[in-house]
Amino acid sequence: MVLFKDKTGLSVQDAFKAKPVLDDSGLPEKDEKGRPIRRVDLDPLSLVALVWLIGRKENPDFSFDDAMNVPAVELDVSLPEADPKD
Repeated sequence: MVLFKDKTGLSVQDAFKAKPVLDDSGLPEKDEKGRPIRRVDLDPLSLVALVWLIGRKENPDFSFDDAMNVPAVELDVSLPEADPKD
């Protein structure tokens, strides 16, 4: 995933890491069971880099510009549900 980091400046793990949701005072928001609420905010560049890497797997000639031209409506992005134990 060196190519991903070259394009985004982030590791894949950092780009898609769930971060705590903070309230207006900067404290972590909690769910009804008192667990911190976490959210993954996808940076558009990270998403394009991921599309590029997947596209290259199927077609080695698939360029980063090709990935930039993939309409967002054609992407089916889903993240796994958070483990309630975390």
